[in-house]
Amino acid sequence: MCLPEKYTLYCYAYISYDFLMPKHTSLYLDEALLREAEEILGTTGPTGTVRAALENVVRRARLKSLTTWEVELTPAGLDELRGPSLEVAE
Repeated sequence: MCLPEKYTLYCYAYISYDFLMPKHTSLYLDEALLREAEEILGTTGPTGTVRAALENVVRRARLKSLTTWEVELTPAGLDELRGPSLEVAE
């Protein structure tokens, strides 16, 4: 929702707050599990640990999705991807 021109700064702040600000929430965490995760991830504190764990889950899912790609690359296809070779004039 954007307002007339005189409210442009407000509109920018509104959009920035919604999309660029971190989300603050409350979580119930198992303290023993949190400490173990901190050791494994090399983090300190709940915020860093939860963030690292989320990043790790997303990374692993993205890597796993790469295994479903079907690539049929032949030597001729590789040459085509490389394009014409450029000769350097002396």
